[in-house]
Amino acid sequence: MTQQAERCLLGFFILTLIWVPLPLGSNRQWPMALFSAMVWVLLAVAGLVKLAGAGQQQRRGGPIRTGSAWGSHLVLSLLVLFTAWCALQLSPWGYTETPHDTRLQVLRSLGYVGLFWLVQLLVTSDRRRTALLTGIMVAGVVQAMIAIVLYSSSGRYTLMDEAVTQGIRATGTFAGPDALANYLLFTLAAGIAVMLSQMGQQPPHAAPSKHWLRGALEFMMSAKMIVRLMLIIMVIALVLTRSRLGNGTFFVALMLVTLWIAGRSPRLRKPAAILAISLLVIDLIVVGQWIGLSKVLARMQATELALQQEQVASTSASSPTPGTQQVPQHREETLEERIRPLQDAIAMIEERPWTGFGAGSFYTAFTRYKAKSTKFFYDHAHSDYVEIVTDTGLIGLALLGAVMLLSLGRAAHLMNDRQGPHVRGVAAGASMGIVCALLHATLDLNLQINANAATLIVLLAVVWSVPRGHATTTPHRTQ
Repeated sequence: MTQQAERCLLGFFILTLIWVPLPLGSNRQWPMALFSAMVWVLLAVAGLVKLAGAGQQQRRGGPIRTGSAWGSHLVLSLLVLFTAWCALQLSPWGYTETPHDTRLQVLRSLGYVGLFWLVQLLVTSDRRRTALLTGIMVAGVVQAMIAIVLYSSSGRYTLMDEAVTQGIRATGTFAGPDALANYLLFTLAAGIAVMLSQMGQQPPHAAPSKHWLRGALEFMMSAKMIVRLMLIIMVIALVLTRSRLGNGTFFVALMLVTLWIAGRSPRLRKPAAILAISLLVIDLIVVGQWIGLSKVLARMQATELALQQEQVASTSASSPTPGTQQVPQHREETLEERIRPLQDAIAMIEERPWTGFGAGSFYTAFTRYKAKSTKFFYDHAHSDYVEIVTDTGLIGLALLGAVMLLSLGRAAHLMNDRQGPHVRGVAAGASMGIVCALLHATLDLNLQINANAATLIVLLAVVWSVPRGHATTTPHRTQ
């Protein structure tokens, strides 16, 4: 009875993860509050189910199942400390520029704490871990299909008071294409974990060479092929976002993780290399040329052209002549424009390096420090690292950095051939997600999007859901 209740809760949890990106990435107040409420309701019910199950085990005299790895308690404590640090800024002993925005950040952080804790309670077996990762992958495919359809429609509409224009770059149900690109990176990481878990499994009896056609047909109808097609759909949507940093991060992270796997796990070396080469050659070169990967490269080259246009426009504005055309409304953002708020935010960090100006207070506090970016509108710092420091100080950055590094270290520990193929696949996929997050955070703000941060937290929690001393067992067949 307890097992059935937990499986039911896991199903509701997966549905929640599929829902989170739909209302503009849950980056508005009511979806953010609803997300936190749903997570904590599921957590409360899961806790009651666990207590009931433990009581039954004690009455029967059976052993009580061990939980997650001991390090998960440390990571959960760090998340709790970060939430408490944000809440302290609202107290008389703290400081925040905008109490309302800080309250919202505390609410978000509470949702992430509950999310991490919920994974530790519900994901207690390889089968459940695979189900959760598959759920994240399905959420990514749903988002990718929506993005492809809306992109093809080239429509204009309003969603939650947000004007959305489709047909230039794919955005899906997010407010911007870069946010969608970052979300797809995390769902691709979950899909890679599922794929490598399956590729790491050896069939019980190898088929004779004369039955190669039968084996090929079986592969075409297998779960591996379905996962492979899902990965292709997500990569197509990633290319359609035209995100320079998103596509570049995918290239770099995939190569780094593949090389890391080759050094850590000889058994997973060949499957990982096959998957990486196929994603790069088939999906990003062949498919990319068909749907417009060249336009992503054109956007990268267009940054310098945009800077030249801006210089010409400023010269023309100082000495206008009849018949001179104005600067086009749509142009590519230059690298200089992207780093302008970062340069101005240095003064904020110098003033309050340890405590920051309050969680979520960047937009309000930044107005006093604008210098190079005076004529531009910036509601975020375009760098998660810089914004975390300006909001919560170096203390907040240290707490979150410890969470990321500890999780990456846990994945590295699990990536060895003493573990089964399932655990190695989970470690590889989680590492992919962490590396993507660390790279993409340098010049983008995507972890400020609720759906993206929540998906990353789930990937981190999945790594810690593998118990310490996890026994290497023969995994169940998935095809």
